[in-house]
Amino acid sequence: MNEFVTPPVLSPTEFDQECLSATNRFVAANRGLIDKSFWGLRMTTAVNLFLWHLDSFQKDENPIPNFVNAFNSASQILENAKNIDILSGNFPITSEANKPNYEDMVSGLFSDVWVDMTDDIYFDQTYDFTKERLIKSGVDPVNLFKNKVVVDAGCGSGKFSTAIAKFGAKKVIGIDIGKKGLKFAKEQAKKTEYEERLDYRFGSLLDIPLDDNSVDMVWSNGVIHHTLGYENCIKEFSRIIKPGGKLFLYVNGSFGLFELLQEKIRESIPDIPKPLMQTFLKTLGVDSGRLYWVMDCLYAPYEYKPKKEVVSLLENNGFTNITQLLRGVSSDQIEQVTTGVPYADVKYGDSQLKFLCDKN
Repeated sequence: MNEFVTPPVLSPTEFDQECLSATNRFVAANRGLIDKSFWGLRMTTAVNLFLWHLDSFQKDENPIPNFVNAFNSASQILENAKNIDILSGNFPITSEANKPNYEDMVSGLFSDVWVDMTDDIYFDQTYDFTKERLIKSGVDPVNLFKNKVVVDAGCGSGKFSTAIAKFGAKKVIGIDIGKKGLKFAKEQAKKTEYEERLDYRFGSLLDIPLDDNSVDMVWSNGVIHHTLGYENCIKEFSRIIKPGGKLFLYVNGSFGLFELLQEKIRESIPDIPKPLMQTFLKTLGVDSGRLYWVMDCLYAPYEYKPKKEVVSLLENNGFTNITQLLRGVSSDQIEQVTTGVPYADVKYGDSQLKFLCDKN
């Protein structure tokens, strides 16, 4: 099974050329530092660029000049370091470090992060955020899930499975290829009053181990854009959902400057081991909820599709009444785009694409 690989197509997003040049300079500066001695400096610049955007993108101003300046400044730091001979040549990077196995890397990445997740974030924050996002988009979560058999497709740690069960689902079947995540999910389920309604299974979304027309709903939250089989996943969702059942799908659309930032930082650090980066983030005090998101952004491969293409895929696979859910918690990019925060469209493009639709 080779589900997690580098995305097979380039992003369709057209980026500002000055921004593209600045980010390409940063990639080149990283590739010029081919000694492990530079890993600390490279992690520092990469993480600070990522954390920089969290503050800078909150400003109601054109983000492009600051974006270009930030990447050029980070590149200058790395280029200066290259000229200091004492730091190079002592710990050369081996060839294997540049050849990550993406299936193992991504499934392992998420599993390693989940086990550090605290219960307040795993249970309470996930439930509260899911409730707020749905209600603000005009969807009653209790009516959506109550007495339904729901598949959490790509359940990972099971945090959304537990929320769905708490909303009243008759049964939640969590499916994932990450064995460590599934083990963690089963342990977490023991802490709940609804453990008997949670059923975690190993399986690929490209070949879901369930019968045709066997479930009331599929919930897929930020998963299939990490797989090679984007369209195949949607076909499988359609296959297992009963006629009249529902699909909730969240994928990333074309994502503006955030997409460029994320992709170019990821392109810059493939040789830096993820456990090292994860430990580094912990030493900076990044909490367990944000740690998951940052590691996802820095290491997990993505395939971005524009809204129009995602809607066409849904329609072509038998889904109707396709409704985009446009609201979220205050930190969600889609919330900022929808509410008209200045320059949010430049920063985040289509942003998070979340759809609720019916199976024909």
